[in-house]
Amino acid sequence: MPGSTRTSSQQPSVDKPTVTKRIATAGVAILVAAAGCSASRTAAEAPSPSPPAPSLSSSVPEAAPIVEPPSPSPKPTPAAVPALKWTPSPTPRRSAAAALGPAAALGPNAGITPTGGITAIGDSVMLDAAPNLRSLLPGITIDAVVSRGVDAGIAGVRSLAGAGQLGSSVVVHLGTNGTFTPAEMDQLVAAAGGRRLVLLTNHCPYCSWTPSNNAVIEAGCTPARRCSVADWNGLAGANPQWFGRDGVHMPIGGTGGQAYAELVVQHL
Repeated sequence: MPGSTRTSSQQPSVDKPTVTKRIATAGVAILVAAAGCSASRTAAEAPSPSPPAPSLSSSVPEAAPIVEPPSPSPKPTPAAVPALKWTPSPTPRRSAAAALGPAAALGPNAGITPTGGITAIGDSVMLDAAPNLRSLLPGITIDAVVSRGVDAGIAGVRSLAGAGQLGSSVVVHLGTNGTFTPAEMDQLVAAAGGRRLVLLTNHCPYCSWTPSNNAVIEAGCTPARRCSVADWNGLAGANPQWFGRDGVHMPIGGTGGQAYAELVVQHL
């Protein structure tokens, strides 16, 4: 009613454009606030940035340059050495006289058989020198038998003496094949019956009885018994080249045989 007081139920009038503008402004503010919250949440959830990768130039040492190994130089092929053919120098052969030394001078009686003849009694070693003995002592009688022992040799001396065929000079070479005892030495001197005796020492490198045989010969063959020792063992031992494999026997009629014969002649 005009002139009456406005009751509480009556609302003031509101300008619609103004309301609309306020609502729009409030909406924009809400949208801006929401966008800010979203950006803050996104920033909070994003992982922290990784540290920058180290620079290769500062953390990794520079690789050493690869040097190709030098190609091996081809080894020179050694020149083929020609096979050498060994030709032994000829060894001058010494004569038996040279081997015997100055004492080997045979003198004017060389080749002359003593009056009454010479008889040689021995074993196979004497057989090796038989041609040489006959050459230096023409007319010599040689009774040498393979494997003859001392007892058999003494028996041969007795037999020849009993038959009147034993020379005035007797050359004996026994003991190569067995022992030569002092008793046998006495028997030999007795069988010679005062004739001139020449006894050769034994040479046998592997025979155990050789030293004792030679001791018996040297002790029992004395000038008082008309006996002379021809040291074949000493001469042979100094000239092993004269012998065969056994060191006892020689080529028949060879250099050793010549030395043997010359040794005998010296003592006649």
